[in-house]
Amino acid sequence: MAIICRDYKLLFIQVPATGCSSISEVLIEKLGGEKLPGKDIMLAGKYKLVGEKHNTLKQLVGFNLIDQKELKSYLTFGTVRNPFDRFASAYQRYASSWWEQMIQSDDPNCPANRVGSAHRQRYVKNVQHQIQLAREEGFEKWLSRKILIPQRLDRRAKFGFKRWFKKQPLLLTKSSLKMNIAYPLIDGVDRVIRYEYLEEDFNQILSQVGVDEYIPIPHTNKTPGKKSYQAQYSPEARSIVERELAKELATFGYTFDEPISERQTAFNASLC
Repeated sequence: MAIICRDYKLLFIQVPATGCSSISEVLIEKLGGEKLPGKDIMLAGKYKLVGEKHNTLKQLVGFNLIDQKELKSYLTFGTVRNPFDRFASAYQRYASSWWEQMIQSDDPNCPANRVGSAHRQRYVKNVQHQIQLAREEGFEKWLSRKILIPQRLDRRAKFGFKRWFKKQPLLLTKSSLKMNIAYPLIDGVDRVIRYEYLEEDFNQILSQVGVDEYIPIPHTNKTPGKKSYQAQYSPEARSIVERELAKELATFGYTFDEPISERQTAFNASLC
């Protein structure tokens, strides 16, 4: 899903685990924002084609939820988070009870209840498998699998479909793949705001579209039992991220030890 504010010509792409629920809540309540799509788009009532959460701009255009000409009149933005912190938080959701509660909940908005009846059982089984893997592997092995295996699969895919990939130069290139591992779903957005300074950066975006009021951001959808991300990293785990995602970390000035400078403004996404 994205949130579209038609009166202000704003389009927000929701990136998981970066404060997107908090931003979405404010856009809907304060600026007349609407979900895009308004609900999951299903095929035959069983198969989810486009979810109401966590889509890219290309998906929105590809499924005719907004046309390319109209999109050019909007300021589009998404969120990024220090990859060290985001990986640790994602792992913690598997290692804690967060995902178990998600797949057991009767809430229609929970992920397991929005994938479509044809896929629900498989979805739940896969999440249970991911929970088991995370708890058995520990953080370091889990992290290695999340960062390294997609790149290996990418190389195999290129080898097996060489001709097809020549026609798709932007799909699964090494740089775009690594960028998506570090900062998912932001491809094509105009501006990027930082999780670490979510409220400040968000209000910079609002000022650009003529909103004079300073709007505070609530903290919703918290990860239970969240620890300091630095405490979760062994030297090898830290090395994996620094070695494999060095360029991506530098893009937005993220490091393991130092917080990103508050003096920086919301980034122009052309830096990606």
